[in-house]
Amino acid sequence: MMSAYEITALMFLSMLVLMGTGLPIVYCLGSVGTLAALFLWGGGAMDIAYFATLDLMNNIILSAVPLFIFMGFILHESKIAKDMFDTMYMWSGRVRGALGMGTIIICAVMAAMLGVSSATVLSMGVIAVPAMLQKKYNKSLAVGIVQAGGALGFLIPPSMMMVMYSFISGASVGKLFAAGIIPGLMLAVMYIVYIGIVALIKPDFAPAIPKEEILPLNVRLKALKTLILPMGLIFSILGCIFFGITSPTEAAAVGAAGSLVCAAAQKRLTVDMLKKACKQTFAISGFAGYIIIAALMFSKVYSGLGATAMIKSLVLGLDANPFVIILVIQLSFFILGMFMDDIAIMFMCMPIYIPIILGLGYDPVWFGILFVVNMQMAYITPPYGLNLFYMKAVAPEGVTLKDIYWGAVPFIAIQALLLLILMLFPGLVTWLPNVIFNK
Repeated sequence: MMSAYEITALMFLSMLVLMGTGLPIVYCLGSVGTLAALFLWGGGAMDIAYFATLDLMNNIILSAVPLFIFMGFILHESKIAKDMFDTMYMWSGRVRGALGMGTIIICAVMAAMLGVSSATVLSMGVIAVPAMLQKKYNKSLAVGIVQAGGALGFLIPPSMMMVMYSFISGASVGKLFAAGIIPGLMLAVMYIVYIGIVALIKPDFAPAIPKEEILPLNVRLKALKTLILPMGLIFSILGCIFFGITSPTEAAAVGAAGSLVCAAAQKRLTVDMLKKACKQTFAISGFAGYIIIAALMFSKVYSGLGATAMIKSLVLGLDANPFVIILVIQLSFFILGMFMDDIAIMFMCMPIYIPIILGLGYDPVWFGILFVVNMQMAYITPPYGLNLFYMKAVAPEGVTLKDIYWGAVPFIAIQALLLLILMLFPGLVTWLPNVIFNK
């Protein structure tokens, strides 16, 4: 019988070799888990795949995922994002960098509506990047703003990543949503400060809007009505959860229905738009489902062979500072995020890391937010950050992949700074959920 150390080496090296061939991550995880089970346990081991699928299908928490995704794409397809950007543009004024700062604000609001990074990046990539380039913004800065702003959907609730982390860890979805608010707002403010500093040091990178394009006050005030429905939708979703009116899954249903109301109020609820939103929802939900099943298969086999318990006892037996262990874990997330999908990382690593975190006495909600921030970094980290490719798909002519990569670098550094701050000051994460849920 192979030792737990040999099993660990064999399974992870096999997965890395398969990834090196270019196979999708779902096949890499699923095939390694399946072959390991067959080799070590025989044909009856395939029951693991059956139970992994049942775990996915029967979990009420995960049913919120397609509902939030549907909500996001309804708002994306109904052009509500464009209305919000146009309003923000009107209020940008003569401050250098204001258009970029306003784009971050719109991305933060969209994150609170959509919960899906791809929808935000695609929407703002089509709307905001051309507008900033037309106003002579630096290309790398313009695409970096949208890529980083789109990733706010991981941290600002409702977040798909938090829902799935709750499924694995058992942490409350409501507490995770509450825990993400302060870090999410902090990150948005840090982005805005960075844009302001760049505009101050290099005025040609983020110039002000020409004076002749500033509209009268009455026109700008009238445009604010476009924010009423989106903001109402945000507060209805989060209010239902935080005040205990509904469960997170029921709140997702409220959000999905509310997005249809918003689209209908704008007279944009059409059969064609519904088809597009449903098609994209099915595609992303199905993609996530297959990855979850494959990752569950991998992690269940790995845990069943005793390797998870071995790693837990090994780490907890080390005479190491707990903060150093947390730091190493975060570094592992960052490295994996450069090459793997965030869902796969979560379902593969969390069954190993969460027992270690609990053994060290850390709060799983705090650890979940650290993971989410790390996955934000992964989404804009070269070479395989997904937001980089979403941006390339919609970037205007003349914007190269080099511009997109370099545009992400300063925002990765800002995210890393936030991660370090949250590690050093966990109260920034835990204070609000304690206030709301420990009344």
